[in-house]
Amino acid sequence: MISLIVPVYNVEPYLKRCIVSIFAQTYREFELILVDDGSTDGSSIICDFYEKQDKRVKVIHKGNGGLVSARRAGLAVSRGEYIGFVDGDDWIEPQMYGKLVEAALKYQADMVLGGFVEDVGGRIVYKTNQLEQGVYDREELCEKIYPYMLCMEDFFSMGVQPYIWNKLMRRGLAYEHITAVDDRIRVGEDVAAAAPMLLAANRVVITDYCDYHYCMRESSMMQKHGSEEKEWEGLCILHKFLQKALQQHAKQYRLEYQLSHYTVGNMLTRTYDRIAEKDGDGTLWPFGYRLGENRKCIVYSAGNFGRQVYAYLQKYHPGCVVLWVDREYRKYQSMGLPVQGVADIIKEKNADILIAVLDIQISWAIRENLLQNGVCYEQIYSINITEDDVREMLDNVF
Repeated sequence: MISLIVPVYNVEPYLKRCIVSIFAQTYREFELILVDDGSTDGSSIICDFYEKQDKRVKVIHKGNGGLVSARRAGLAVSRGEYIGFVDGDDWIEPQMYGKLVEAALKYQADMVLGGFVEDVGGRIVYKTNQLEQGVYDREELCEKIYPYMLCMEDFFSMGVQPYIWNKLMRRGLAYEHITAVDDRIRVGEDVAAAAPMLLAANRVVITDYCDYHYCMRESSMMQKHGSEEKEWEGLCILHKFLQKALQQHAKQYRLEYQLSHYTVGNMLTRTYDRIAEKDGDGTLWPFGYRLGENRKCIVYSAGNFGRQVYAYLQKYHPGCVVLWVDREYRKYQSMGLPVQGVADIIKEKNADILIAVLDIQISWAIRENLLQNGVCYEQIYSINITEDDVREMLDNVF
């Protein structure tokens, strides 16, 4: 039997869809643990309803303590040999856990890693791990996984997706590392458990299964966990926690390097206000773009970093941004964001273009495409982050 744990907090409009998708699993040997983390909407009533309908359902009602606390409460009453997690506002395909369990039993794996479907306004994108699918024993984990799991060769390019909800893991492994996560962590709860768990595993299976639907809404896309100061504090707590949790293997698998890049990437995508003009000379970092009264720019990308850059410029330099574009603009328009198509760039010939993408390869592909379509080289600004920048940033913070 496996245990599926669903942390629930004020997700009334989506919770039935989530629970129904779990009941629809082709693999039937599971218990479903719904952890109501102090919901103030109708979520708790929905949980109680399904507990009465199916003997496989357990409901825990507790005061609000956050995601880490809810996961810990679910694990405390779980009985399954393997553990899976589903967020209450997401849903899963019927075959998801059947495939993950099959792989776990076939290869006697401690963890099975899947991909997921990014679902934004009904438009879906399939996301898989960058490291190759396959079966990795301890020797191969040390050689091929650990040196790249948080950061590949390029900045902000992770080898393994850091999420808990697209994985199946042995109960003992999950319990040891998820219960060890600091309750104060509100940003990066998943990686705080997943990274130490991977380091402790003896055999891992990486698959290309994309059966988990991670549903993004406008409220969650622009969401911050409290004030800018709280967000920054949370990232600092996460960094220090991971530093300690990974220190035993830090030098062996270049984990110090990986963690440094991971943390700076988080700062760029979550607390850009704190570092946008880090040198205080009016230069937008990490673009090397000098802001000025008469300069106009186009923000290219509505991804996590693009949204941060756009919001920062709108707040502190109103009138600077004349256009916000993305190839998948319809996806973002469906979420109410004022994003236009890339073709509209031609209408703003005198504006500079900030390629707000952290993935270096994608950023350079965008640059090449712009050049091929007649945009002047001098108009294009992409990120430029050196190892010295990363060290300086973290030395200043810690």
